[in-house]
Amino acid sequence: MIASFIFYLHIVAAAYAFARGYVDHKLADAFMSVAFVGIIFSVGWTMAGFIVHFFFPEKGFGLWLDADTISLILVTLFESVLYGGYFWSHRRPQTV
Repeated sequence: MIASFIFYLHIVAAAYAFARGYVDHKLADAFMSVAFVGIIFSVGWTMAGFIVHFFFPEKGFGLWLDADTISLILVTLFESVLYGGYFWSHRRPQTV
């Protein structure tokens, strides 16, 4: 259940990146933003999975929090810092 929610968050983030790229620039930039989100997610999940499987047992901490879910949580935290810094630093100036 936790993993499904995390995947849903990533789909919403990809849709936001697409919309932001399309509105701010053009359609090609929107597709590149989605590709960037996909690459960061896949590489990040691979690296987080390696780290979690090295430090935690395969079963994790129970039925709901296994090693794969822990790695998804870890990569989501990393991505939230990365995307938050990127999208908040590129905010449009407020017009009065």
